[in-house]
Amino acid sequence: MDIINLFQQNIIDNTKNSINFYLTKTNGMFVLHIINKFNEKLNINKTNNHFFKKILNMLFDTNNKTKKGCFNYEHDDNDSIYNNNFDELVNKFLLKEYIIILIDKKFNPLSYLCISDNTLWSLCTNNLFRNKGYMTILLKHLFKLINNNKLKIKIDLPNLLIFIKKNNPIKTQLNSYYNSFGFNNFKDLDDYIIMKYKY
Repeated sequence: MDIINLFQQNIIDNTKNSINFYLTKTNGMFVLHIINKFNEKLNINKTNNHFFKKILNMLFDTNNKTKKGCFNYEHDDNDSIYNNNFDELVNKFLLKEYIIILIDKKFNPLSYLCISDNTLWSLCTNNLFRNKGYMTILLKHLFKLINNNKLKIKIDLPNLLIFIKKNNPIKTQLNSYYNSFGFNNFKDLDDYIIMKYKY
């Protein structure tokens, strides 16, 4: 069975014409693009449930003791989000205009980011696969698509932004990391450091 059929069976929601999926490849891995201009809820069903559970576990760990998700640091132990059910977490984390996910051949999500309002948001590498350069692979692929006019969302590169939350425990490392991709500090807000692409 070819890889397109595997993705259709294991991941893709074919129930809504307004949500588009497509695949690109890089470094022997796949990159799934989910284009959801109207922020419609994805149809999570018995065939793709396993994949999207992995995505949500990567983004947010519902165990407030282990907190292994990328964005647990944003919530204290008593935050009501820890009581959210699967559908509520889907609505919170996966209703985005444009999502890009680096995936290995076993359908493991490795790194994730989304794009909205000419800004890169929610950059995250799966806790199970960190320190292997996967976000670097994803970002290099993203910029290759942008530079070759192959990304299916309009990007104004000279004004492309990244927001870093000031309460992120690794904000200094992230600032340095994004700087290596050509982003410079642009604005300092109460809650965020905004970086802008140096075109």
